[in-house]
Amino acid sequence: MGLEGRVALVTGAGGEGMGRSIALTLARDGADVALNYHRKDQRVAETAAAIEAMGRRALPYAADVTDALQVDAMVAAVAKALGPVDIVVNSAGGPWKPQDITEIDPAHFRDVLAREIEATFLLIRATLPGMRERGWGRIVSIGGHGADDWRYGPPEAPLDYPLGKAARHWLTRTLAPREIGRGITINAVAPGPTPRVSLDDALAAVRGERGPGNHNTPQDVADVVAFLCSDAAARVTGAVVPVPGATAV
Repeated sequence: MGLEGRVALVTGAGGEGMGRSIALTLARDGADVALNYHRKDQRVAETAAAIEAMGRRALPYAADVTDALQVDAMVAAVAKALGPVDIVVNSAGGPWKPQDITEIDPAHFRDVLAREIEATFLLIRATLPGMRERGWGRIVSIGGHGADDWRYGPPEAPLDYPLGKAARHWLTRTLAPREIGRGITINAVAPGPTPRVSLDDALAAVRGERGPGNHNTPQDVADVVAFLCSDAAARVTGAVVPVPGATAV
């Protein structure tokens, strides 16, 4: 969708989920991509190699996105290696751990909210000044289907995870009208349950090879993100786009 010359930073891109498919799809559409990950394994190197095979540049970068100093250092390193960050996708999030409120460890609760809320805040804070200077930017956060009214979520769902997703939705809607006049759009995508896939399946989906069924795949989310990052979506901002798949709407 015409992202040539753009630099994207995707958090949580080192695994087998939405972050990786988003990174691959943005590269397919022309962007160079920085792949943020927290714990390195072979998968992030394989994703970087797949992006380079598309003719785009890739930069794997390890950083704890809940740490302000590490986030600032990552943004500076991406700018030095690939160019200033034009696109930020907040995909990394907290772990899903259903528990009764009386059983939740306070440290776990804080960790989930830090990954969902504080990390999103820190990435926006670090990249927004450059976007404002250049008059162009795209920020997309991965929220959650039904997070704004979790009465429709599964009763066994955790309490902290949807709270963090709803906060991402709120931050999206609040910041968007402040930045649209500067050429910057801020949106969120709210997926339903989405499985992990192999790299081979992820690459096939990027090429448009999809299986039957109405359940979400990481590619369904990635395609929505790619549209929101394109110039075709220049007037779309403050949106929380549901991608429920087979989840009841």
